[in-house]
Amino acid sequence: MSFAVLATLTGALYVSNAASERQLRQQIDAFSSRALLRADQVTAEVVEALRHLEPYDGTPCSNEHLQALREAEEQFRYIREVGWTDGVRLRCTAQRGNVDVVLPPPEWTYGQDVTAWQTEGGQRGNEQRMLNVRLGNHVVVIDPRFYLDIVPLDDTIALAVLETQDGVVISRSPHADAGLARAALQRQAASLYFDGRYYIAVRSQRFPIAVVAYEPEDRLRANLFAQLRTALPWALVLSALGTWLVLRWGHKLRTPRHAILEGIRRRQFVAWLQPIVSLESGRCIGAEALARWKLEDGTFVTPDTFVPMAESLGLIQPVTDEIVRSVFEGVGALLARRPDLHVSINLAGDDLGGMRVLDTLNAALAKYAVRPEQIWFEAIERALMDTAISAPVLEAFRTAGHRVFIDDFGTGYSSLSYLHELPVDGIKIERSFIGPLPDGEELNKIVPHIIEMARSLGLAIVAEGVETEAQAHYLRERGVQYAQGWRYAKAMPPDEFLHYLEREAAPMQKA
Repeated sequence: MSFAVLATLTGALYVSNAASERQLRQQIDAFSSRALLRADQVTAEVVEALRHLEPYDGTPCSNEHLQALREAEEQFRYIREVGWTDGVRLRCTAQRGNVDVVLPPPEWTYGQDVTAWQTEGGQRGNEQRMLNVRLGNHVVVIDPRFYLDIVPLDDTIALAVLETQDGVVISRSPHADAGLARAALQRQAASLYFDGRYYIAVRSQRFPIAVVAYEPEDRLRANLFAQLRTALPWALVLSALGTWLVLRWGHKLRTPRHAILEGIRRRQFVAWLQPIVSLESGRCIGAEALARWKLEDGTFVTPDTFVPMAESLGLIQPVTDEIVRSVFEGVGALLARRPDLHVSINLAGDDLGGMRVLDTLNAALAKYAVRPEQIWFEAIERALMDTAISAPVLEAFRTAGHRVFIDDFGTGYSSLSYLHELPVDGIKIERSFIGPLPDGEELNKIVPHIIEMARSLGLAIVAEGVETEAQAHYLRERGVQYAQGWRYAKAMPPDEFLHYLEREAAPMQKA
């Protein structure tokens, strides 16, 4: 009988552990593939930026050339610096102008014409490695942390992005070991166990890069004999129950849903602010609240990663609540002092299904003594398709004193009749329409039509993604009132936004 119980229990534990191990391995494999997608995306932008600069044939480091470098730096979201080299020395950059710096030897090459190396960057006391990539005479600099800007499964998985020809580590999580990542890549196998760890290595089909992830083996493979000594007295029933619980809770604690719920519980979702300016005066009249997910190690996850996930999991409403909380904690006192300023908050489709957002907001308005008209709302077009549901909610927002704008206008289901059906105060022209201005002939036919449509209905207009004075002039001449974009300022934490306003006010105080 004892032998039968032991044999049955051993078999049950073996099957349970095998199933759990298989499931956890699949999750790590999927996580690695998602990390590779992000690495491919960042690398593709680096190559695109360099190809964009390559045809320049004017005078190197002239004012015209420096302006071209600045525009390229602003155009590509992951690029942090752009420069020009004569092949031996770096001669100028978009941010520093003319310089004279000896180029270090490349750490690796891509094809016949792309080289790359890493240098120290960042502010004093907060230095970090920056990635430099050169094509021809132009160099772009990127923060390698962008390669790992994904939602982590847990704090035991180590992750690294490597160049595959020479094994140079481009980026890695804080606790990842570069030597272990290189060793896993050199073994060529897609996944394997060695040295007490489980490794997965996935290679890009587009670029000479790979992602290596590893986790301690004992997190995936349980000690069968230790389990037997503990579990034998409880026999088969408790063994089966334990197996079920291990599978169920092990899966739950490593899902994106659990990660987002933990982020909400730990108040990791915060609002950064991007200034909105008056095109007429050039002064800041408010800001858009942009969501960020601040992880425990201090890194940030961008909304294009977690917002679709939160929406699909039905968790976007509590995330919106956290953004509202963060806005008032960061600039509530400022708004109370400055009634001329506003903050614009984005609404998802689920937020437009009822009055819950107003209930959350009213408590914050009362606590910080902020006027309702200082909080604007933005809703993307696709969230407003069912006007029978969304129109009454938007009308309730306006009745409460808030202004409502249609975000990313022109990318969804825009029409004159559509605008007639919705109680809104204005529109925001999507950045893809602004980028080619004023030279893109095709879009120049669309943008005036959008402006005229809004003006005919008496709607205010905000242009997103304004990066050059030429774009601002084009919009100002056609009656657009407001703009936001890197021409004025990037998104920033609330404390930096306060300093931004102080710097803006300084010249007026001196006058």
